[in-house]
Amino acid sequence: MDREGLSLKARYEVTKKYAAAYAPASKKEKTIILDQVVAVTGWNRDHARQQLRARLRQPKGRATATIAVIDRRRTKAYKYSYDARKVLQKVWAASGGICGKYLAASMGDWLDQMEAEGEPSWVSFLDGW
Repeated sequence: MDREGLSLKARYEVTKKYAAAYAPASKKEKTIILDQVVAVTGWNRDHARQQLRARLRQPKGRATATIAVIDRRRTKAYKYSYDARKVLQKVWAASGGICGKYLAASMGDWLDQMEAEGEPSWVSFLDGW
């Protein structure tokens, strides 16, 4: 079987076929299964192992694996609201792009100066400063 000619769909079907046998197998059996998958697909052992585990986590009824299904990482919640981030960006740009430590120390001065020059009041957005 030509490894380069093997389509993505075919490799997916191969890993799907072997995934059910891979999970409950002993260490020796897993070695044999992994060798077979590597021989058919042309992947290295680490990638083949990762794909076999990914097929087990895949929800039933889903035809193809997607990045959203395989990648289960959570996105980190924002520390500041959208409006507060916009204010921070504006103050940071006005300050000349100083580092966060100096920006935090001088934030009150910058906000007072910007309010004195007629900028809208941002105190409600930046309560922690």
